[in-house]
Amino acid sequence: MADNDDKTEDATSKKIEDSKKEGNVPKSAEVPGAAVLFFSSIYLLFLSGGLFQSMQDMIIYCFSFVGRDMQDGIYYTIVLTVVKDMLVGLLPLFFLIVFLAVIFNVMQFGFIVTPLKFELSKLNPISGFKNLFSMKKFLETLKLTAKLAIIFVVMAIILGIVWDDILSMMDQSIQSSLKIMLRLTIYFLLTILLIIIIFAIIDFFFTRHYYFEQLKMSKQDIKDEHKQMEGDPLIKGRIRQIQMQMSRKSMMAQVPEADVVITNPTHYSVALKYDDEKSSAPVVVAKGIDFLALKIRDIARDSKIPIIEDPILARAIYDNVEVEREIPEEFYKAMAEIFTYVYKLNGKIKQ
Repeated sequence: MADNDDKTEDATSKKIEDSKKEGNVPKSAEVPGAAVLFFSSIYLLFLSGGLFQSMQDMIIYCFSFVGRDMQDGIYYTIVLTVVKDMLVGLLPLFFLIVFLAVIFNVMQFGFIVTPLKFELSKLNPISGFKNLFSMKKFLETLKLTAKLAIIFVVMAIILGIVWDDILSMMDQSIQSSLKIMLRLTIYFLLTILLIIIIFAIIDFFFTRHYYFEQLKMSKQDIKDEHKQMEGDPLIKGRIRQIQMQMSRKSMMAQVPEADVVITNPTHYSVALKYDDEKSSAPVVVAKGIDFLALKIRDIARDSKIPIIEDPILARAIYDNVEVEREIPEEFYKAMAEIFTYVYKLNGKIKQ
């Protein structure tokens, strides 16, 4: 097995596809999160006037009970009303978040379905403990810590800038306080969104780089893959040998059905059959050189099939006509003479 230092070649398309089938894909968790936050913010800022109006009405509704005597069942009515209004107002946002999470995951690595596998090895506490201290986990922890630290520092700076606005809410009406709260929320949201988008871009490229680095192959890995795809030459050679043996066996079984065998004295033999109801010209049912030629002649003698020596014609048919094919027109004249002789020999002349 090649060491990691030998893995200098980019992964082949087959290696990448096999990795995807196993569920190993270049997935950045930051990208869907950033997309959800960005588009949800757009929705909240520009398309959710009804949601904010519903929240404002809900707050005013709750404040309307301040200082009033609470009768039996009033708490139940307040909670039911608040929960119902929140669900109705937030339902479109919920569907938007689910849709964005699915879309931006599919955009990263396509749509794949991996079979569920239950592996007891994954329940091994020792392996799980080792994974906690892997380089990938360390980098993920480092990234999360850096992101939280940056968000904390930036939020502290913004909080210091808007602190006076927060204090001024104490002396404002409910409507004015809500407007100030909304404006401050937008400031914080945009700041967090900007930080998360920057981290998502960095994480996207880092994840893909790390993924393809992990899939790198050695030159021997690529050779082994090609051998696996094309098949072992020894096995392929053995298969071809078996196929040729089967083909020869089938071909030799047709020789007793032939009408004539044309040969030269030692090297070539061609067996032909003519059935005017099935073909318009004689058909080559078997052919061979050297050992196969001798075998065809032996079978022909045993089957009392005429053997005619014609070296030029035998070689020409062998070189130009495949088994189970009719002879071409250029051989018609020679074949007519041979079959006339054969039919005379057998005591039958076909008109």
